Amino acid sequence: MVARTLLLVDDDPAFGGLLRGALASWRIVCTADRENARRVARAHRPPVALVSFHIAAPPPPEGVANGEPPSGGVITACPPVDGFDVLSDILDAAPACKVVMLDDGRQPRSAAVRAVAGGAHDVVCRPGDARELALLIDRAWHRHELEAECRAMAGVAAVPLRAVREQAERRAVQEALAQARGNLSAAARLLEVSRPTLYNLIRQHGIREA
Repeated sequence: MVARTLLLVDDDPAFGGLLRGALASWRIVCTADRENARRVARAHRPPVALVSFHIAAPPPPEGVANGEPPSGGVITACPPVDGFDVLSDILDAAPACKVVMLDDGRQPRSAAVRAVAGGAHDVVCRPGDARELALLIDRAWHRHELEAECRAMAGVAAVPLRAVREQAERRAVQEALAQARGNLSAAARLLEVSRPTLYNLIRQHGIREA
């Protein structure tokens, strides 16, 4: 059995250890570097990823911490990693990945809303319990598998939302007309729309009236 890959983008080694203990059957890839996270997402297409909202900047190279400049004579500070940027990078590389954003309890509700709007599967407080963590990952994995099966049943990799909506709308109009035996007023009542709206839908979808 091929191990499932989970990507953790976080700066807390202890949390990474907790994750490995809770998910022995998973291949856990931990990083606090945005570029490395992007490479992992592109190479492994992980079904699930955990991303912290804010990740501390990596420590300076040896010697620089003591105030000694590197050989080039210039000390370049590395900025902290923004979780929103990582979220966008992962979904660009692996659109089907279920990205769960980890909140340390200091994020405002607006941050959670922004994350979901940006494609996050969920926003949760950082779990401190191994069992709770395993359940969280299992739910995200289950959702990933259900969506993969839906795409396989449809026979396509992805379906534009507009096309799905139009197909459902056309089917609903056809079924209402059939149930009303071609009576437009009755069909409009079934659909809870006005007769003019129903006329527009019939023309829009090229439906032949019975």
